[in-house]
Formats: sequence, structure tokens, C-alpha cells
Amino acid sequence: MSASTRLSGLDWIRLIAFWLLGCGISFAGLVLLLQTLFEPGLLSESMVRIGRSVVLVETVLERLPPERLPYGVLISRSGIGPEGPEDGLNSFDRELQAQLQRQFGLRRRFQRDRQPFADPWGGYWIRLQVPERNGPVWLYQPERLASSSAWFLPLLRTGAVFMGVLLGTVAFLRWRVERPFDRVLRSLPDTTLAPLPLLPERGIAPLQLLTMRINRLLERINDEDSSRRALLRGLAHDLAGPQSRLRLRLESLEQRLEPRHLSAASALQADLEQLGQLTEQITLLADRAWTPVQMREFALDDYCRRLAATYQGGAVQVEMRRLLVRLDILGLERSLRNLIDNALEHGRAPVRLSAFVRSNVLHLRVEDHGCGLSTPTLPTISSPPPAADRGRRVHRGLGLQIVSGFCHDNGGRLLLESSSLGGLRAELLLQPTAANPLFV
Repeated sequence: MSASTRLSGLDWIRLIAFWLLGCGISFAGLVLLLQTLFEPGLLSESMVRIGRSVVLVETVLERLPPERLPYGVLISRSGIGPEGPEDGLNSFDRELQAQLQRQFGLRRRFQRDRQPFADPWGGYWIRLQVPERNGPVWLYQPERLASSSAWFLPLLRTGAVFMGVLLGTVAFLRWRVERPFDRVLRSLPDTTLAPLPLLPERGIAPLQLLTMRINRLLERINDEDSSRRALLRGLAHDLAGPQSRLRLRLESLEQRLEPRHLSAASALQADLEQLGQLTEQITLLADRAWTPVQMREFALDDYCRRLAATYQGGAVQVEMRRLLVRLDILGLERSLRNLIDNALEHGRAPVRLSAFVRSNVLHLRVEDHGCGLSTPTLPTISSPPPAADRGRRVHRGLGLQIVSGFCHDNGGRLLLESSSLGGLRAELLLQPTAANPLFV
């Protein structure tokens, strides 16, 4: 698995999604703010301003023709209205009409100004009630500070975008950086006793790279601790053999020694006792370091590649993505080695190791290029598995029973079927149990 010290493409997509979500929340908050706090005042101001303008212009038109209105009063002479037959009013406009009727008794037809706007911020065309000699007259009133125009004020728009980006960045850092980093801190082992637990590999790409390297270091520490314990046990065992033989030979020699040499034999016996005590101390040291843990957390892909490297000539190939699991690593090694050895003995190299997760079940496959099975699948593993027939050769060893028992201990089962490679596919189906969540 290749990782980068920079944000990955998926991280950038998530960050942009958070920005868009933050902008949406910010704009929605601005709409709510305008509607609840500012819109009542804007409605009242617009109603008073428009009402006064309509009454004033209609009063003037009772004595003067429209052509003699003062400069700056924008009118239009159209029967259906300057904007055509469609009004296109929103809820704010309809409420403004209702307020004019209630407060000033003015029941007038409105049309919203459409592009190209007569005023940069838009406005309304209002049909006036004038003498018939003047014909239809529409008075233009700029919107100025209505909710829709205030919405497009550059300051509000820029502030909403800035707040949305800020909210999105904070949410992204909280979800993809702070929370995964907090999990890493809480998962860091506070002990030097192996096996050390692995860290969750989540968060942004740099954090995943950091935890992956820490996990590989922890796995190396666990492996070195296991090797050290094995070395101590081996030394204790190897020392015990020669000491036992020396004691027997010394006892045989003492029977033939002259009395003047018995003191030297006693000194040799004391030295052997001291060596025995040292051997016991080495054994105690190995036992004290040994912690009988059934389960370990490790990276399945790294483990399988290390296992494959122990076979010469590329006989075993590994194809799997990064997977952190919690399993009995000794039982897994016995199972995989049994299946790989069986595949190399009865099939043809190379043997392919692969793994994937589907519906919360871990599928671990061992496939070869042999002649496959004469029967499609192996029965369920609740009972010891019967012999698996590979063409004319029959395998009756204990290996498949060991693999089946390992699968059963992990809430799963073993399947044997023909592989797409032409040989046998042994598939371990492992799933979380109450005692083991399986996935890290």
C-alpha cells in the first residue's frame, strides 16, 4: 500500500464536500436570519416607501399628464404591464401587497422587474389608478433593501461563503484529523510487554501513513519479543542437555576416583549445580516474558508477504489490500502453511494468497494451478472434514482438520472449490464473534 505525506485525492474530495456542506448551512442560516430578524423591518420600510410614492404620484396624475411628471419618476404605458402577462411574485412580494392594502387601503397590481433591470438591485412595477384619459400607467419602485436584494449584497454573499468554508474546514479537521488522532493516542500502548496492540489506520493520508509505520514498528517489536523468548527457551533447553550428561558422567567417574580426588569431584558437582541454577534463571526469564495471549492485532497483508517470502522462487504470491485484523497468529500460520504446503505438493506453483472483506466477513483464499476438485465444495466444518479428492490423489492428513478448527474458532468455515486458476481454492471465511471483533 502506497501512502503520501500529503492529502490524497479522496481527502480533497471530502474536504470540498465539507466546504459545500458548510456553505449550504451558512446560506441557509443567512436566509433564516433575514426572514426572522430583518425581513419584518424591510417589509415595513418598503410598504411605507412604496405606499407614499403611489399615493403621491396618483395625486399628481389627477392634475397633470404622465409626461409632465418630475425627472426621476420612472413610468411605463402598457396595458398588460412592462414585464408581460406573468407577475412572478414571491412570498415577500405578496406580503407587501397585503400590507399596502391593510395599512393604506391600496389594492394595486404588482409586477417584479426582470432582466435587464431598470435599477441595479431590481424592483417593482406598480399599476396606478389614474384618470382614464391618462390610460394605463405603471410606476417603477426600486426594491432597495428587500430580502431578495439584500441577499445578493456582496458583503453578505462573501461573508456567507467565508463562514461556510470555515465551518467545513473545522468539521473536516474534527472528523478526519482530530478524532482519528485521538483514537491513535488512546490506542498507543502504555506498556513494554509484548504483544503490543496495533493502532487504527484511519484519517487523512499523512495520518494513515504515520499509523501504518507505527504498526509495522510495533509488529517488529512483537516479532523480536517472540524471537527473544524462543531464543531464551532454546538456550535453556540446550544447556540442560549437556548438564545432564555431565552429571551422569561425573557420578560414574566418582565411583572410580581415589579418595584424594573426591574433593575435586565435589567442586565439579558444585559448579554443575551453579550452572543448573543459571539455566533455571534463564527459563524463568523466558517464562516471565511469555504472556499466553491467544489473539494478536497485526496487518494481514504484511504478515502474508512475510510468510510468502519464506518460500523460495516466488512459489507463493500475495494479492491483497491493507487489512488490520485481530486473530490467533500462530493458528493462522499453521493453517496457511498447511494449505500452502498441500497446494505445492498436490498442485502446481505459484500459489496465490488473497483476502477481501464482504458483508463484514473476511475471505482469505489460497489458490493453486493444480487439477482442482472432483467434488464442488467441502461440507460444513461442524464435524471433522472428510478427505478432499484432488483428481486421482486423496489427501487424508491432519492439515485440513487444523484449518477447519481454526475457522470454527473464529466463527467461520472452510470451503474447498475449483479455482479460476485451474486448481483448488481453499477459502477461509472468518467473521467477528462476541469474543473477538476480528477487524481493527
